Amino acid sequence: MDKNIIDFVQNTLDEDIGRGDLFANCARPKPATAHIIAKQDGVLAGVKYAKALEKIAEVKIDFRVSDGEEIKKGDLIAVLSGMNTVLLSLERTLLNTLQHASGIATNANKYAKILQNSNIKMLDTRKTRPLLRVFEKYASRCGGVVNHRMGLDDSLMLKDTHLKTIDNLKEFVNNARSAIPFTTKIEIECETVDMAQTALEAGAEIIMCDNMS
Repeated sequence: MDKNIIDFVQNTLDEDIGRGDLFANCARPKPATAHIIAKQDGVLAGVKYAKALEKIAEVKIDFRVSDGEEIKKGDLIAVLSGMNTVLLSLERTLLNTLQHASGIATNANKYAKILQNSNIKMLDTRKTRPLLRVFEKYASRCGGVVNHRMGLDDSLMLKDTHLKTIDNLKEFVNNARSAIPFTTKIEIECETVDMAQTALEAGAEIIMCDNMS
């Protein structure tokens, strides 16, 4: 399993448990079983992260639904087994992870479905919550959305704010070719058809039509 996922889940547990779960310090441990039930229709996401809990905590999680699958209100999503103190300590972390990811996936899927029979792909953005970039883009992918760039390092994108600092676009793109990896694409944000033509002539591989009809 991806070490980044393990670290992410461990950090979320540490955030909630802190110096220790007071209930776990008071209660007598005993075997227990818990069920996760869907409270509304949607698309499930977060399984990949939830399974990391099995590697961190002494708990067994048997998922009955996979990432990206549709769920209906009342569906059994997963069965957990372990000591009661452990289950109750990780309950909120597990549910927060599944709920947040599934919320994103469900919303993304509404729009992805509209485009099912077209040659249009829906992309996500870099406007994610701080430190949740990979997690939230994974969730949108579960909903049927295609990931756009993950950060500033995997695609050279020139937005309107960048363009204000560039005097000669074609010259800039030519110089950029020698400064970025060979496989990296250059994307330019355009607000008009004329600007899109200029960007193409400058050598852009991707045109982002910003607020255009």
